[in-house]
Parts: sequence; structure tokens; C-alpha cells
Amino acid sequence: MFAQQNWYVAARSSELSREPIARRILEQDLVLFRDNTGEARALHAMCAHRGGNLGRGRVVDGCIECPWHGWRYAGDGTCTHIPSIGPEGKVPNLARVPSFPVHEAQGFIYVWTSAEHAPDWTPRSHDFFDADFHEAGPALNQKGNFINTIEGACDDSHVFIAHRKTIGRGMPAQLAPISIVDEDADGRGLEAAMRWPAEQQRPLNGFNKWLNNLLLGTTENTLTADKTFRVEMTCLVIHKYVKADGNELIIYAFVTPSDATHNWFFAGFIDTNPRRSRLSKLAYRMVLGRQLQDVFAEDQDVIGTALSDDLPGGHPQPVSVNADLVGLGFRRMYARQVEREGAVPAWPVARSKPQPVA
Repeated sequence: MFAQQNWYVAARSSELSREPIARRILEQDLVLFRDNTGEARALHAMCAHRGGNLGRGRVVDGCIECPWHGWRYAGDGTCTHIPSIGPEGKVPNLARVPSFPVHEAQGFIYVWTSAEHAPDWTPRSHDFFDADFHEAGPALNQKGNFINTIEGACDDSHVFIAHRKTIGRGMPAQLAPISIVDEDADGRGLEAAMRWPAEQQRPLNGFNKWLNNLLLGTTENTLTADKTFRVEMTCLVIHKYVKADGNELIIYAFVTPSDATHNWFFAGFIDTNPRRSRLSKLAYRMVLGRQLQDVFAEDQDVIGTALSDDLPGGHPQPVSVNADLVGLGFRRMYARQVEREGAVPAWPVARSKPQPVA
């Protein structure tokens, strides 16, 4: 079902300090920890001895120690210490666990989930991740089918109804068409754009205009403003809006499959304006920052109760419209990688490239 030879976000860099982190990714139990040099490491969490969960262990001398019998493993997966055999005892050659390549950049820890195939590319970097105003949400483990979750992150058509109590207030049901689809030359990314006709745009005035400027740093109504979408093989979804002053507002989410019915979800909000006022930042955290938790709960209520949990690919015969174009592009891109690995995609895939809307 899943592309194994791929990078997935396993944690934010800020999560991994002195204590290890246990994460289930692609139906594999992993342990993340930092060695003596501070480098992030990822190992399979099943101890080679009796299956102790290394994710419940501790870091000792840059190694992860099993909480059951104290066996220690270095970052490459080799066992370095077995208390019961004493200092003169020989560690068995088979005493090792699989290790996984790690790439840490811009505040994220990516894990290459194939221990047998070395990575031949690295995740794409984005300048906006280094912006001063970056409000990062917590790591969430959400119930939901992987393809449903990432397609939900790709589309705006659910906002006006699923989020009508929060961010969907004032969102029109009819959306502007997604009119441009451009796939990266390497096949690992897809971009699209939504262009609103002037007659469909909804300008702000009075208090709403002032509040929008305080919270988002713009007097324009972002609900009916032109925007671009991007989705990448790392399961990163980006919604980008360019403000009148040339700065950008970005909403992003990494969706990492945990198993067939759960996902790790790392989302955040970014403003590239380096002069965002302290009052504006504080207001955002107090109002929208808290509201986003309600937004995640609303998505959980919809995606987590979808009638496709027992189907690894979600709906067996989904019917799609223009608003689904970005999600369909991800299906096609991800399925190609699954096929390259000799497996069969778990969901129906449109083989041809999505056609732009005139």
C-alpha cells in the first residue's frame, strides 16, 4: 500500500531532545534518538534479544538502551553492550536491529523507511520554513485513512461545511476553478493554482478588515483570494497566498502514514513578513492558534468516521470534480512510486495527467 522508498516526516526537531521518541510509521515501530554528536538516529524499535520496545528505553552514551535487559544499540543498529555477559563477553554478530537513514532540515526529521534501499534523493527545502513567524502545531496521531487524510489537506471544498463553525465562516460553497497543474520534472511534486474572478471575491470592511489585518497581516479576504497549492512525495501539502505587500501566508501539513487507519499530522502557519508586529503575533496565537485545534478536531470527526477504514485505498470508486484535482495528482504521483517498487497501489488511480481547466 505504501511507498517504502520514500522520505516521511517522523518528528519535529524540537521534539527530539535527550529522551527518545517512539513512532509507528508505515506499520513499523521505530525509535528516534540523538547520539553523542546530536545527530538524529532512527532504528527499528524491536530489540533483537526478546523484542523489548526500544521506544520505551533511554539514551545512554549516545546509544538507545532496551528497558527490558539493558542491551544498547548504536545509531547504525549494532549492539554495543549486553550487561549479562560482562565486560569480557562477546556480543553476538546477529545482535543488531535495522537502522533507517535520517535527514534533518528546517526543523523536521525525515526518515527513509526502507532499510534495504539507500535513498537517492533528499527532501526539497523551502525558504518559508525559515521565516520568523512560524506557528507550528503539535504532532498529532489522527484516526483516518491515509489517502482520505492527505486529499482532505489538499482541497478547499470541504471548508465551508466541515469547518463552518471555525475557519469556514464566510467561505463560499462554489469555488474558483483550479486552473493550472504543473508537475515537477522529477515527478516528486505538483503545483496548481486557484484564480478567483473579480465578481466572486468578497472584500472585507470595517471591523472584519481590521481584525483580519491583526491576525493575518493583510486587509484582503483570504477566503476568496488567489492562491497556489503544492503537494510533494514527502506527503507535504502547501497552501500559499501572496499578499498585496509581496509577502506570503502559508498553511502546510505533512501527513505521515502510521498504519492503514492512522496518520501522523504535522501542520503549521507561516507569514514571511519579517516585520510582523508583536501584537499581531500575540493576537494570532490567542485567537487563530487556539482555533486551529478545533479545526483539527473537525477534520478528525469527518475523516475518522469515513466509511473506508477497512479499505486501504479508501473509496473503491470515488467520483471526483475539479476541486479534487490536486489530490488526484498526488494519487497518481504516489502510485507511480508504489509501482516502481513492484507493488500494486491500493487505490484507483487516473493514469493520465489531470487536464487544466480553461
